[in-house]
Amino acid sequence: MLARCGGLSDAHVQVPGSTALTTLATIDAFLRERGLSPEIPVRLECANTVPGALVLLALVARGTTLILVPPGSSSSCPGFIGAQLRLHGESHLAADPLDPERCLEITVVDAPKPLPEASPLRQGHILLRTSGSLGAPKLVVHSHAGLLANASNAVDRLALRADDRVLLPVPLAHMYGLGAGLLPALFAGASVDILDAANLLRYLERERKLRPTVAFLTPNLCTTLLRPRAATEQYRHVVVAGDKLSPETFAAAEAIYHRVVNLYGSTEMGVIAAADARTPHSPTTVGRPLPGVALRVRPTLDGDPGRSSVGELLCAHPYGFVGYVDDSGAPLPRPDDDGWYATRDLADLTPDGELEVLGRCDHAVKRDGRLVMLADIERALERLPGVDRAAAVVVGETLRGRGIVVYCTLQAAHPLDPADLRQTCRALLPAYAVPDEFRVLPALPLLPGGKLDRHALHRDALSSRQQADHEYGHHA
Repeated sequence: MLARCGGLSDAHVQVPGSTALTTLATIDAFLRERGLSPEIPVRLECANTVPGALVLLALVARGTTLILVPPGSSSSCPGFIGAQLRLHGESHLAADPLDPERCLEITVVDAPKPLPEASPLRQGHILLRTSGSLGAPKLVVHSHAGLLANASNAVDRLALRADDRVLLPVPLAHMYGLGAGLLPALFAGASVDILDAANLLRYLERERKLRPTVAFLTPNLCTTLLRPRAATEQYRHVVVAGDKLSPETFAAAEAIYHRVVNLYGSTEMGVIAAADARTPHSPTTVGRPLPGVALRVRPTLDGDPGRSSVGELLCAHPYGFVGYVDDSGAPLPRPDDDGWYATRDLADLTPDGELEVLGRCDHAVKRDGRLVMLADIERALERLPGVDRAAAVVVGETLRGRGIVVYCTLQAAHPLDPADLRQTCRALLPAYAVPDEFRVLPALPLLPGGKLDRHALHRDALSSRQQADHEYGHHA
C-alpha cells in the first residue's frame, strides 16, 4: 500500500512512499527494543501529522491491537491496554521528525488486566470510539483485515487515482478520516496531505501550496469554505460525509469544486454507500451501497401513508465491525436483526437503488397525531435568507405532543430574532410541525470529527426547560 503511494505530507514533513515504508520498519524495531511485542494492546493518541499516520500504519502492519483516540483525549484508558503511545507536539522540530526516538513517547502500563476469554482483542484489531452525538460513546472493534478490505472497497466508487493529490483535513482518529480518507487514498497510490486543526485559513494555505485534486471535508468545513471565491479548476471532486448539506450549499460547493460526492458510513460499518464521483447525482441522496453491501428498510412509520417507504436502515456488510466491547475487553450486545446491523438511521431507498438518509430514528416524533421529521424542519429553516444552519432537538411534552426546540446560527448580514424565525416558519411548515422554541447561537457545538453535537444541544434544551419550570413553580 505505502510502497506504491505518491507520498505523505503535512505542514512540516514530506516523505515519498518508499521512505515511509522504511520508516514503518524503523518504528517496529523501536517498539520491539522498548519491549512492546505485537501481542501487547496499545492506546495511540493519533496526531493528524505524517509521524502520527506512520505510527498508526506501523501498528497495523505489525498486527498490534490498538485503540485510536485524538490527541489530548479525555476518554478512559481500557484496563487491558499494555502501553500508551503519543506523538510529541513539537516532533516536527526534531532533526529527523520521522525518528521514533525523538517523536514517540511510550508509557508502559504496569500490570494491565488480562483480557476475558471471550474477548476478540488478542491481536490484529483496531478499536474506535463512536462519536457520542446521541449518547455515551462505545468502543467499536474492527479487525485489521476487515478495515483494510473496507477501505480498498471504496477506492473505485470514490474514483481515487495514483495521480491524485488528496487533502485530508479530517481526524485520522475517526473512521471518516482513516477508513474513508487515508486508507483508500493509499490503496489508490495517491499522494496524501494531512492537515491538523483545520480551519478556513489553514485549509486555504494548504490548498494554495498543494493544489489538491480531491479533498475530504466535513459539512461544517465545507460550508465555511464557501466564501465568495473563484472556482478551483484543479479539483476533480470533494467528498462530504456526516450531516447532509442543504441543496443550496451543495450547489454552491459544486460550483467551486466541480463535484461534491456524498458519502454515508458509520464507525461500525465504515463506508456503506457513496455517490459515484464520476457522475452527477442528487444532493439529497448518498448514492448506492458499495459492492457487497446490502441495505434494506424496516418500516417504522405506521399510519403515515405519505412515508410508507421510510423506515430504519438495516445493513449487511462483508467488512463491518466485529462487535462492541466494554473497557475490560468483554463483548457487549450489538443491535442486529437476524444478521442485519440496525443503524438507527431513518432512510428511504429510491426505486433506482439510491439511498436517502433522513436522520436518526429518534429524530421523528408525533404531534397532533401526525409525524414530524426534525430533518424537514431543519431543511426548511436553512432555506431562509439569513439562516446559516439549523438543528432541532426534542425535549419535554406539549399539548401537541413532544416539544421541539430549534437552534440556529445566522449569517452576519441578516440579523433575525426568534420571533422572526417563528413567524416565517408558520408560512413554511404545517402548524403541527412549527417548533415551540427558537434559539440563536453564535455557533453550533461540534464533536471532534466535525459532526453536530446534538447531545450537547439536548442537554442545553433540557436544562433551560427545567430552569423555566423551576421559575414558574417559584412564581406560582
